[in-house]
Amino acid sequence: MLRPEDARFITEAIAPLAVPLHEALEEGRQNANDHYDRHKMKDQRFLKGRTDLTRDHALAYLLKQDLAGWAPPRKGSGRVLLSRNAMSIRLLHRSPFGDSVPPPGKNRARINFYRNPAPDLIGVGASQLLAVWDVDKNGEVIIRVVRPTKSFRAGAVSTSDYDLLLPRSAEDLSKLEFVSSDEEINLGFLFEDNEEQEEGEEGSA
Repeated sequence: MLRPEDARFITEAIAPLAVPLHEALEEGRQNANDHYDRHKMKDQRFLKGRTDLTRDHALAYLLKQDLAGWAPPRKGSGRVLLSRNAMSIRLLHRSPFGDSVPPPGKNRARINFYRNPAPDLIGVGASQLLAVWDVDKNGEVIIRVVRPTKSFRAGAVSTSDYDLLLPRSAEDLSKLEFVSSDEEINLGFLFEDNEEQEEGEEGSA
């Protein structure tokens, strides 16, 4: 069970990312849409490409920001993975199939990333978090931060002991109160658009 003090620890740790993550995705999405619209690539088959280009522009934006100690790896692909001390947060686009949290797929490293141990074993300082993003019906970027507790297959429901709709400012985060629960959180939140699942990591960005 995640205690309120554990939830506060995670929330305080990710507070510096509230503004830059939203700004990175907003700028990235605008740049991606400008590109695809300019070339009249509006068919449904290009939706995945828009998402991929959004992610790449978002990463480029984040590389230029002061993230209060959070940093992407020096090497690797364009996946957005930020780390500070022992804590990590991976930015993923929501899955359009079943549960909106993308499954880890068959890669062992990704499966292990989803398997956060119980807080009473090693604490939450080494938490591996997912920041699942989407765009709502009003065109606003929304980001949900979760701490998954186990791996799952595509189409299944994921579970977490931390589930937070990330506000757009650290100030709003500081006003939140947390109540512990013995039950894991079902992460079956869904959105209204029908973007295609991203390739490479079974829906992850």
